[in-house]
Amino acid sequence: MAKWVLKISMFLLGTFLSTLIFAQKIDESDTHAMMEANFLFQFANNSNWPSNMKNGSFKICIIGNHAVYEHLQLKYGHQSIGKQPIEIIEANAQTKLDQAQLVFIDKSKKSDWSLYTKALKNKSTLLVSNWEGALNSGAHINFKLINGSVRYEMNEVAMNDDQIQAGVKIIQWKVNQ
Repeated sequence: MAKWVLKISMFLLGTFLSTLIFAQKIDESDTHAMMEANFLFQFANNSNWPSNMKNGSFKICIIGNHAVYEHLQLKYGHQSIGKQPIEIIEANAQTKLDQAQLVFIDKSKKSDWSLYTKALKNKSTLLVSNWEGALNSGAHINFKLINGSVRYEMNEVAMNDDQIQAGVKIIQWKVNQ
């Protein structure tokens, strides 16, 4: 009798786990958004800004990718960067970005790139994107897909010029351009 109960229990557990795995299958774009959101938090948490950017809330603006905004808000919206509570903003062309410490501009808003970079010129705002050529157009960090994984490249010189110091982890995790 005990073997029979054990076999039925194992069968039910196996059925439950396989159903759970298939039910939670996440589409690839959602996985990429989740990874980008995780990296954005790590960039914020492992970089250093000038003292004038360490007052009030730590503003992270997401432009053009609602999924990244949702993942970031859900997982990190209650966190702090140092003593600054995080404020995550789903921004658009009318949003004032001059007090933001980090701005992510999705490739879907590439046509507005020059408007955003003009607004952020000479500001200590970490500018992140996810399209080929973004580093040459003023981004500090650019996401890339390598073998299906989200990775990033960075322009440390541009970051230093804008008085943003990347932490050791951020530098170690980057891919070479």
